[in-house]
Amino acid sequence: MPEILSVGAQVNLTIHDFAVGGEAVGRVDNFVLFIPGGAPGDEVEVQVTEMKKNYGRARITKIIKPSVQRVMPRCSMYHDCGGCHLQHVAYEAQLQFKTKMAVDALQHIAGLDQVKVRSCRHMETPWNYRGKVQMIVGAKPYLRSKTNTDEEMRYRPYAGFYAQGTHTIVKIDRCCIQDEQNNRAIAAAREAMERLNWPVYNPQDGSGTIRYLVARSSRKMQETLLVVVASQPRLPQINEFVDMVRKRVKHLRGVVLNLNPHRSNVVLGMRNQVLWGSEYLVEEVCGIKFHVSANSFFQVNVEGLECIYKALDDYLDIKPKDMVLDAYCGVGSLALYVARRAKRVVGIDECQAAIEDAVINSDLNEFTNTDFIYGTVERVLPGLYHKGQKFRSAIIDPPRKGCDPIVIETIAKMRIPNLVYVSCNPSTLARDLGMLCERGYRVDEVQPIDMFPQTYHVECVAKISRK
Repeated sequence: MPEILSVGAQVNLTIHDFAVGGEAVGRVDNFVLFIPGGAPGDEVEVQVTEMKKNYGRARITKIIKPSVQRVMPRCSMYHDCGGCHLQHVAYEAQLQFKTKMAVDALQHIAGLDQVKVRSCRHMETPWNYRGKVQMIVGAKPYLRSKTNTDEEMRYRPYAGFYAQGTHTIVKIDRCCIQDEQNNRAIAAAREAMERLNWPVYNPQDGSGTIRYLVARSSRKMQETLLVVVASQPRLPQINEFVDMVRKRVKHLRGVVLNLNPHRSNVVLGMRNQVLWGSEYLVEEVCGIKFHVSANSFFQVNVEGLECIYKALDDYLDIKPKDMVLDAYCGVGSLALYVARRAKRVVGIDECQAAIEDAVINSDLNEFTNTDFIYGTVERVLPGLYHKGQKFRSAIIDPPRKGCDPIVIETIAKMRIPNLVYVSCNPSTLARDLGMLCERGYRVDEVQPIDMFPQTYHVECVAKISRK
């Protein structure tokens, strides 16, 4: 550790790389400092904020010479919000970083040095791409009209996101990565709540009512679903609220009240009440229709989902007699795409609501060759193996934590010839690919996809074959 470094010390350095979490990396006498908001090539003055044995953290106090990769962030709240990590970096440089992140994970975690990693696939629309937004509703005190002699305190609602690593709500009037339909719906709902003096939920003591605002949009149908999350089932002047929102938001498909009385960080409760219109949207991607309700999981970036479909076409040669497994199938967004060519597709997911949506989506598209099973993959898949079930191909699309080792072991025992692994976490992807390679598989290729522009997150699709 250099003697000049201690908390509070100021040093000059050049940033040379990004770390996995999107922080920039600089060095002082080969000692690593992680620096939020930096870009490779920046010459900066930084102040050390934290020191550990093998690394430290620092904040930029002055940009001496900006990198050629540095751009002006589009969002005025970018540095406060923390929802995006890379708005200050040119888009092409973001793609290069995400490609390198996939390469580094494969090499350093799995020891897969020879795997071909394609360049990260870019999005045609790297802004306003998100089809779903969840905003926390907060309140700030303000004085009512001074005609009140007691100057009664009221609370003015606002909506936003938690600042990174805190429970401080950053007020957001317009999010640059959200579909503009969602932005308009949230703004209209917030203004209507303010006019009606709806009480905002207080997580400290459980008082108040309004907790979150959620908006979902359909790119295909150009419609919006607004969800008000409240701790109580009855809201005053609900018809007036709906009328105000409907006047402001064109192509509004429905307004839903979601009841969440639990004092937790979970956004949506299980009970929904339709206040007006429909309780769901219909999205269509590559000819497949999807029923998307308030509680449904569905990819937030439709263009990115199309890229995953393209990778499935490239990596899985589905034949009319094939049995295909979709582990962690969710609402069937991948299963239904391959069902168009397969003999039968079996999907497994531990979320009962997702399985119910998958069945609805299968019926919506008039598929008769799909089976969706409720249960954990680590429990259901071994059961299928012991029953002698055979698959020619499998799609593995687990949550960020990756697969349970039992799943990897069972896939190897089933000797499924062709696998595609879809992951939003390069680290757990690499770990699981390493385990598959130890059990008779090889990784042929990995395609990173920029599902989440302006953030450090990246989706990867891996083609895996049995040796």
